[in-house]
Amino acid sequence: MRPGLSYLFFLSLLFIGNYSVTAQKAKFYAQVDTRKIVEGSYLEVSFVLEDGEGRNFKPPSFTDFNVVSGPSRSNSTTIVNGKVNQTMSFGYGLKPKGLGMKKIPPATMVIGGKTMRTQEITIEVVKGSDKALTSDKQIFIKTLLTDSTTYVGQQIILEYKLYTTLDVRTTNFLEEQAFDGFYAEDIRTNRMQYQREIIDGTEYFTKPIRRVVLFPQQTGTYTIEPVNIQLGLAKKGGNRGFFFNSQLIQRNILAEGITIFVNSLPATTEPYSGAVGRYKMTATTPKRSLTTDEAITVTMQVTGNGDSKTVQAPKWELPEGLEMYDPNVIEDEVFTAETGLTHRKTFEYLIVAKKPGKFFLKPTFVYFDTDKEAYATLTRNLGGINVIKGSNSAAVIKDNSELELAGIFETTKLRTPAVSWYDSLGHRLFLLATLLGGLGIFIYSNHLKNSGKLDQDLIRKNKAYEVALTKLQDSKSYMEAGKSKEFHEEMIRALKTYVDDKYDIPGLHIKKTELLDRLKEKALSDSNLETFKVILDRSEMAMYAPGLAPELKDTYDIAVELITELEK
Repeated sequence: MRPGLSYLFFLSLLFIGNYSVTAQKAKFYAQVDTRKIVEGSYLEVSFVLEDGEGRNFKPPSFTDFNVVSGPSRSNSTTIVNGKVNQTMSFGYGLKPKGLGMKKIPPATMVIGGKTMRTQEITIEVVKGSDKALTSDKQIFIKTLLTDSTTYVGQQIILEYKLYTTLDVRTTNFLEEQAFDGFYAEDIRTNRMQYQREIIDGTEYFTKPIRRVVLFPQQTGTYTIEPVNIQLGLAKKGGNRGFFFNSQLIQRNILAEGITIFVNSLPATTEPYSGAVGRYKMTATTPKRSLTTDEAITVTMQVTGNGDSKTVQAPKWELPEGLEMYDPNVIEDEVFTAETGLTHRKTFEYLIVAKKPGKFFLKPTFVYFDTDKEAYATLTRNLGGINVIKGSNSAAVIKDNSELELAGIFETTKLRTPAVSWYDSLGHRLFLLATLLGGLGIFIYSNHLKNSGKLDQDLIRKNKAYEVALTKLQDSKSYMEAGKSKEFHEEMIRALKTYVDDKYDIPGLHIKKTELLDRLKEKALSDSNLETFKVILDRSEMAMYAPGLAPELKDTYDIAVELITELEK
């Protein structure tokens, strides 16, 4: 084959391969804002393309519906926990023809050279109620729980859900709730859209107006008291501008209380970690071989929806010949979403080998699975680790069968020295030297103490810059090797270790928001604080959406400049 044809053939394969990958990654589906509506109402349907490029969109024939609006096209890009998601959608407003089950046929689009179809959707159209709604039926609030019977440390979500046929503009909780017996944290709901539900032939617009994550701290029966909520309703025929509160009618509604039963966990003989909920675990080690002079690190990362404060590093069994030091927590992050809280915790284990051989590491994580209501064990098999004998032979442990006692002396001979050492000139000079040496040591120790050179905190603080630069150099090595994720992990570790050494703030063990607040207390300038936050945000995001080499170089230079500035 001629060179030109070979080149064209290669480009063709690359082009076809790229289309194939795009088609496999892309998602094309239909979604509606309701599956059940009353006669005479309407619904919205969207045909959505995620993570792909498409052409020749063809909508279905809406035989069972009248199209009242659309098509409206929109494009958006979102980033959730570092994951980038691009979407394109085509929306229509539809009004069903008559009662019964109505079909929305599939739409089609060419994606990556392949024609893809959405799923068919069935809509149920029911007859509406002829009865006039009373005031308490026009608008009300339900108090809902994801689970009213729970366990200590389990995440449950308390939700106050608004049902309305009126135009509600504002909501205001008139009482501060205590949530005694629980760790509580609010979840933002202002971005959630209204949904539709039909109750007894009446179509309601529904929306959670408050969501609270609750973690029970002890067993017992607890009652969430009723709470008064003030709603601002738009006046009919009045100014409908959102900010004109003078045009709003205030109505107070009492949301009912609810009871929660908190059980204790069943007894277990397993090495329980303290985690309750749904979890997953990964474990890695950078080495597959070492000597008895070296140590190996194992990093275990757990992700789940339990109470992060109760999750401890588990102690898992090691083969005979290996020893484990107490693990360190090198990451503890909590992520908030509309569906609740998720936390990620990373433990680092240091393991030393006492004798040569091949060892198999199987880190395990035991947690209480709230779905199955039983303890579950996650295991990661790291494969074989080869250990060879190092230069330090004393580090090798021998079996008892290899140990032998040396023989004892069979005879004893005593003799008297020719010259007595006691009270001799050498003896007196030795005593004098000992006295002067002890006095010198005492004077020098006082000097070191007064100068601060024995102050471990001061020593650590003075060496913070040097240690940080060393860790940043490790980060730079990952950058030059093109390892984006490792680069940013080492970058975060370098900055947080520097904060720990320099300002005595446990940066590796507290949340990012708390870390920034503590740094602010140390009188860091606003520009330095902002730079610190930018580096952390960029690195956290880049671990999930890796950047290019110039971006890594820019992050590295900013970090070095920041630490140098803080040392002035």
